[in-house]
Amino acid sequence: MAERNWRLIVEHNPYTDFSISVSPAVERAVAAGEAPPTVLLNVFDRDSITIGVNEDPLQVVDMEYCRAEGIEVRRRVNGGGAIYAGAGSVFMCFYLPTALEGVPQTAREAFPQVLSSVARTLEARYGFPARYRPLNDVEVDGRKLMPTSVKIEDGVMTLRVLLNVRAIDADVAAKALPMPPEKVKDKVHKELKSRYTWLEREAGRAIAPDELETAIRQVTADAFGPVDLKAGTLTAFERETAERLAAELGSDDWLFGKSEHVLFGPLKPGETVLRGRAKAVGGLIWAALKLRDGVVSRAIVNGDWHPRPTDSVAWLEAALAGCPAQGPAIEERVRTVLAREDVEFAGIEPEDLMAAFEKALAGMESDDASALQRS
Repeated sequence: MAERNWRLIVEHNPYTDFSISVSPAVERAVAAGEAPPTVLLNVFDRDSITIGVNEDPLQVVDMEYCRAEGIEVRRRVNGGGAIYAGAGSVFMCFYLPTALEGVPQTAREAFPQVLSSVARTLEARYGFPARYRPLNDVEVDGRKLMPTSVKIEDGVMTLRVLLNVRAIDADVAAKALPMPPEKVKDKVHKELKSRYTWLEREAGRAIAPDELETAIRQVTADAFGPVDLKAGTLTAFERETAERLAAELGSDDWLFGKSEHVLFGPLKPGETVLRGRAKAVGGLIWAALKLRDGVVSRAIVNGDWHPRPTDSVAWLEAALAGCPAQGPAIEERVRTVLAREDVEFAGIEPEDLMAAFEKALAGMESDDASALQRS
């Protein structure tokens, strides 16, 4: 069948560069019909960090430490959380039209379908007990082997699996990405050193690059059925798009686009900001409410979950503007947005969001204008 002729690309880009340029360029090309369904293996050549599209680097990254250590930080265009990727590790990426048979339509479908295949493939190839852990983890005896993310928009499922192949400097990563206690409260291993593992450790040997290409072919067949993966390269359309996106998404304006100092600005007399955090199955929720005279003048909802579409978080924030700063009023607007058929917050329920807002309304983590200055 013609639709089962897919393209396989092998690239070598830094994690940050790939995430803000090549990856969204391929996604756009597939959505526009400028490229066939694509499976892409990217090998990283240096350590770097990206954060999710709905994250504030000042909340999830120690920016001062990263600047001092020369660690590059970029904000992605897809959901999920902050990720430290090491040299030699790889991205297994799938850019597939949702119109194709067997391609998931939602994040709740995509994660178990693809990540179960990843776990089965690794266990079969290397003999260690890899297991899919909902919502979006693959673990080995409670240790996380890979962070993942999914974006389903414009008729394309973009699912990215970052396979930790080699060890990273866990001390550096832990300092760069300090974890709030809520983030690990449901985990077997609480510290990064014990929480994290890598492929060569579990396999007990070095992994050659050609093995990873074979592995991604096996994952693709297991997850989506028989596919003719033909070796290919990026098109001129994709390279031009990647170059343009690198300039746009590599700017500080984009990096700090969900930061309080940008969205709230300096506080005026009579204004206050209340903050709260809550952990859900889908991830950690950071809520901030800018109030004046008992009314929400602006809201920020950040977190490391996977919204569909990406703009749906902005829809929720806009819905809260003008809302009385009272639990029932906020809950009514939260439920209205999440009830829309075109909105999916995978692993996030209205009760989860309200847990964060209720902590904010109780004055938890409240602060003054000094907290709004960029560190």
